[in-house]
Amino acid sequence: MAMVDGRIWPPYEAFYINGMLFNAQSAFRSIARISHAFETLPEAAMEEGLDRVLTHNILNDLQNIIVHGAALSRYFWPVRKGHAERGVHLRESLNIDESNPLFSRDLRNAIEHFDERLDRYLSDGIVGIVIPEYVGPKPSDDGVPGHLFRAFFTDVGIFRLLDSDHEMDPIVAEIIRIKELLETADENGGRLPTA
Repeated sequence: MAMVDGRIWPPYEAFYINGMLFNAQSAFRSIARISHAFETLPEAAMEEGLDRVLTHNILNDLQNIIVHGAALSRYFWPVRKGHAERGVHLRESLNIDESNPLFSRDLRNAIEHFDERLDRYLSDGIVGIVIPEYVGPKPSDDGVPGHLFRAFFTDVGIFRLLDSDHEMDPIVAEIIRIKELLETADENGGRLPTA
């Protein structure tokens, strides 16, 4: 009996809070690592290019943010029937609506169906310049086909995963907001805020 009259039974709210906190806190650790990495870069680092390990770590953390953002999205907008009331309760408690950056189906599909998207992406054949991982300003279109499998365009704040671009600032801001609300709820007896 998780739901009573369309609401999560109050003693069970703590379980949802803890489940979502795992995702929000894991994403936040990635946000903090990325922030630290950019804060400690030498001034000329973007012009000279980042080393491979740093690029790889930044992209891994960005992808982790997307993974956990998608997981949070499933709490608020469940896919399977029979769970819609839970989503409504959580959205109302945390002041979330469809204008929320976590609502994006592209965000969820980028991760949930990545293997299938990779199959389709590669089945078209890859010609031109291939760059598996890139962090830096968005390259200009010079007419030569280019393929960036994972990239972060520092000048526009966009993370690219195959052919899907994600504006990171709104996603990051929302994950931080949700994390803070959930931490407060956890500290206050495992109860969600009331709408």
